[in-house]
Amino acid sequence: MRVAIVGAGIAGLAAGRTLQKSGASVVLYDKARGVGGRLATRRVQDFVFDTGATSIAPRGLGIETAMLAELDQSELIQIQKPIYTHTNLRVSPGDTARNSTPRYTYRPGSNHLAKLLAEGLDVRLNTQVDTLKRDGQTFEVEGSTFDAVILTPPIPQASLLLWSLGESRPVANARYRSCISIMLGFDQPTPDIPYHALIDVEQRHPLTWISVESAKCPGRAPEGKTAMVLQMSPTYSHDHYQTSDERIIPDVLGYVQDLFGSEFNSPVAIDTKRWKYSQPETVAVFETVNNNHNGVILAGDGLAAGRVERAYESGLMAARLLLEESS
Repeated sequence: MRVAIVGAGIAGLAAGRTLQKSGASVVLYDKARGVGGRLATRRVQDFVFDTGATSIAPRGLGIETAMLAELDQSELIQIQKPIYTHTNLRVSPGDTARNSTPRYTYRPGSNHLAKLLAEGLDVRLNTQVDTLKRDGQTFEVEGSTFDAVILTPPIPQASLLLWSLGESRPVANARYRSCISIMLGFDQPTPDIPYHALIDVEQRHPLTWISVESAKCPGRAPEGKTAMVLQMSPTYSHDHYQTSDERIIPDVLGYVQDLFGSEFNSPVAIDTKRWKYSQPETVAVFETVNNNHNGVILAGDGLAAGRVERAYESGLMAARLLLEESS
């Protein structure tokens, strides 16, 4: 069986790895320069930032076996400090039960997991797949012939590819939020805080998530300096998606100083990442969407949940569906 997978994010890598281990021939296509999708890491000067998902919580799902038993663990870090909450920047301890769930990252950045998963796979980067063609029981993707296709981009993008085949699926329930992610590096020591991240559970404040990267993992900032990632709320991100960085950064710096002190007023490293499809607010049902799939299976967090471990699980489900039908 020869399978094309569109998207080399976590779902696509999970599907590709599972299929290849079972003897299938697999090619992954991704428009980006690297694997991982929203499990993304960026280096700015000597600072390292996880710009999308900032940690990985396996929760006993399939990704746990991969991370803790199958893949190289030399760079794997279990995050020691918990997640706290903030209400209008007033900080409180987080939920004890939720903080009992082990969370992990990798010393070079969480994207290192994607690179490990991609080892040995035929991944063709910088390749934008705009159309699919069906020829009887086979499909043409980028000039090659395949027996089946797995689509893992966000649902709006996957739907466009389905439409190129004259097909549609019941995916109206899958709706995504956008997110502006801001990376700041400071020539200041990492604050002495009992948490590695803050979340505004109610999402009423413009600043929804703060990950103090240098409190989360060694090596994210040079000695005596601080790295942090700040992710803005869905409302703020929607309203300011086209706003220039020069107008956004002063807002964010005000919040940072309220939390950590006036000395955090002049970052020495600044970068931003705008995620149009950051994570799903509501999802479609994998089984319903892929009932009578005719050789084209949808996977990804739009059919699972906006978490790394759930996206990985949907990729496993897509692979297993094909393998069961071919056996």
